Amino acid sequence: AVIGLLDDPNSFYEPQRVNAQLLWFRSGYVEYRFPNRVPYGARIDSLQVSAEVCSEAPLHDPDWPSDLTVWVNGVEVGSWTSPGDFGGQRGRLTPAWWEEKDSQYGSLKRWSVNVDGTSIDGVPLSGVRLADLDLRAGQPIRVRIGVKRDALHVGGLNLFGSGFGNYPQDLVLRIEFEPQTIEASSDGKEPT
Repeated sequence: AVIGLLDDPNSFYEPQRVNAQLLWFRSGYVEYRFPNRVPYGARIDSLQVSAEVCSEAPLHDPDWPSDLTVWVNGVEVGSWTSPGDFGGQRGRLTPAWWEEKDSQYGSLKRWSVNVDGTSIDGVPLSGVRLADLDLRAGQPIRVRIGVKRDALHVGGLNLFGSGFGNYPQDLVLRIEFEPQTIEASSDGKEPT
C-alpha cells in the first residue's frame, strides 16, 4: 500500500518507510548508510552501486530526461541521464494494486569506482577514484542518489526496490577486495 500520503515529503518520516519498495521525488536525494565490512588491511579493488531507476514525470512519460547522480561519502562519482519515466506496461514485479498509468519500471544501472576512475555500466564516467572516497575501516559508507536542483535535466527520480519494477533487487552496494597477504616463516617467527 501507499505509505503516508502521495507526494507528501512527510511520508519519509513514517515508521513504515523502511519497507518502501518505490520512492520518487523531483529533486534532492536520499542517503543510505552501509556498514563497511571490509576486513582491516584488505585492499579494495572496486566499489559498485547498482539500482533500478528512472525519471519521475507526472504519471509517466518515456520522453522525460533527468540527470541522476550518485555520491559516495559526499563525493560526487557521476551522473547518468535517464531518458524518461517508464509506464503504460506493468513492471514484472510491480504489484497489482499499483495503477498502470503510474511509473512501472526503470533501468538497472551500475556505477563502479576503481583505482582508475568511475564508470557506469562499463562506460567511463568520471575521474573519481577509490582513493577519493575516504573509505575507512569500521566507518559506515554513505551512498546518496538523487537529482541536483541545478542539473541540466531536473526530471526527478524513481527508485525501485525488489518488489517493484523489473529487477528483484534493492539498491545494492558491492565492494570487491583482496585480503591482506601475511607472510610467515617456516620457523613460526614473524617475518622481518
